[in-house]
Amino acid sequence: MPVRRANPEVTGVDPYRRLSASQVITWNNCPRLWYYSYIPKLKSPLPPQILRGNAVEDCVSRVLRESPVLISPDDNNLIISPLNEDGSVSYDSDTGWIGPKLEPRDPESWPKNRSELEEWALSRVKVHFDYCWQNAISDWESSPNRIGKSEDIETEEGIQMIQAGIKLHLDQVELCLNQQGGPFLESWRSGQYRPEWPSPDGFPKEWESPHPCAQKSGAPISWVEAWELSRPWFVDPDASSFSETTCHPDDWFQGEYDLVYRWNGKIRIIDLKASVGRGDRSGGYIEQLRFYSWLWWETHSRNNEVEGLEIWYLGPGTIKQVPLPSEKEMSEFNVDLENLYQNLHKNDTINISDFPAKPSPLRYFDVGGIPSEIAVDPDPKARCNRCELRGICENSNYELILPSEKRLEKFSHAWPITPMAVIKTRHTVIGEVRELSGPTLKSDGSIDLTFRLVDGYERAKVRTHRQGGLKNVSRSIQNDARIKIENALTSIWRSELVIDLDSESSITIAGDEEISEMIDIETRVNVVGRIWSINAFPNGKGVSRWAITLVDSSGSVGVVAFKQFIPVIAAGLSRGDEIAILNGEIGEFAGQKQVRLGPGARVVLLKSSEDLKSF
Repeated sequence: MPVRRANPEVTGVDPYRRLSASQVITWNNCPRLWYYSYIPKLKSPLPPQILRGNAVEDCVSRVLRESPVLISPDDNNLIISPLNEDGSVSYDSDTGWIGPKLEPRDPESWPKNRSELEEWALSRVKVHFDYCWQNAISDWESSPNRIGKSEDIETEEGIQMIQAGIKLHLDQVELCLNQQGGPFLESWRSGQYRPEWPSPDGFPKEWESPHPCAQKSGAPISWVEAWELSRPWFVDPDASSFSETTCHPDDWFQGEYDLVYRWNGKIRIIDLKASVGRGDRSGGYIEQLRFYSWLWWETHSRNNEVEGLEIWYLGPGTIKQVPLPSEKEMSEFNVDLENLYQNLHKNDTINISDFPAKPSPLRYFDVGGIPSEIAVDPDPKARCNRCELRGICENSNYELILPSEKRLEKFSHAWPITPMAVIKTRHTVIGEVRELSGPTLKSDGSIDLTFRLVDGYERAKVRTHRQGGLKNVSRSIQNDARIKIENALTSIWRSELVIDLDSESSITIAGDEEISEMIDIETRVNVVGRIWSINAFPNGKGVSRWAITLVDSSGSVGVVAFKQFIPVIAAGLSRGDEIAILNGEIGEFAGQKQVRLGPGARVVLLKSSEDLKSF
């Protein structure tokens, strides 16, 4: 099956902390690069080449989904798959599918040879291209972290890549024809062959009616039958992002196949690349496909191995064969990758020192992903010289001076500046319980409770975090008990201290000699840093927040503002600007330090990116 849904309630794996092929490749390239990318989540800017890849894959998929029997060359009656509220395809529903409603075209108009089939398919490319291209541009332009211009990408180059992908698929159609449809021809003709995860074709998952082009048993296979039968599985182009991924049986690894061919009873996994195949990335593509071969093996009870792995480089229109991993290698993948997952995502004491800046050699490839004559750069720091994080990594020779202020004079006031590395988001506090409600055990095993914590004249509201998860609470908790709360998140709401408890927090009975005063908790902070990335900006289409990542000489922090607290100056800020956040609220989101803008907070532009050295 091309898709295996995760079951986090059973496995306990955080869906946002699974391992993926791209993570493993990043780790292999440099552990420090992985740390920066996935712990403080320092996003790299999005170049316009991203939109080309998205548009090419989208257009190829839309053409493959169609049928020359049901759709004419210039037909605007497009196939659109029904979706659930979360954007996933409604596979379990029998309604909303357009395929059963389409009337077959006159058989005389069906393509009868490869030339006619290619002409039909390329005509469909023309119908879909403008939509796919403009949709990709719109998605790319909606990212406030983009760089460059969409005009930098040639539309003609995108069209040529799509045409190359279609022609490579037609090679499969012709191969299917020459092999008389493979082992499933007759069962397909009778309407009995439809895999558990059928290829997207406009029909529901459960569909037993013979296709209109299906011929009588024993008749030679036609070109249109070969088109229908050889159609690979691919991600439905209408599905939301990451809704058709495949998860390891234990949920800790996930991946998403581009194309899966299976018409001959064997499995071949294809990776589409809208590129020519030059550069170090081509080495990572090989690793990715080998991991996908292992993932297929694991999700099919280890008894259904992949027959072939291929990278289709659509720039030159060539195929690169990828060596299959042996069963022994796949068994080793399972052990090594799970160990890596445990180290990277299950370790609650991750420190940057555990991720050394040890880049792997930079590799060179020629067109089509062929290793260059000089396959590896002799300079051990060649990868560092091209790294987008070279400005903040000590292993790089790139000298970038980041803010390290301890004091800022603004608005006739001296503001103490806190280095980002020492911002404290979690606290331990001791006090007496008042107005206890709960504790109540919830169905997921977590505990719900609220109370007031009293420490002398200090008061705080204690509650379970809105995302829940608290599991470690002393059975002796009761009103007037003196308790110790550890690893709690704190904030201010309407001048009152609020203590939120999540899965990392705990409540125990405090010892007589233990002291941890509420008055010592800092909930406000001033920081100075450069904007590393702009992660969100209000767009009137569902995004109502402004979010950025700031870096200084000590580390990084996320900054977020919602609705009326979004500063007017935000519209004029860009990547690389040096700014100050004054009187921000200390918080945490997804394990990352965060400074929130609320009442009384200010954002000040100190230096423009144009006046500073680039990242």
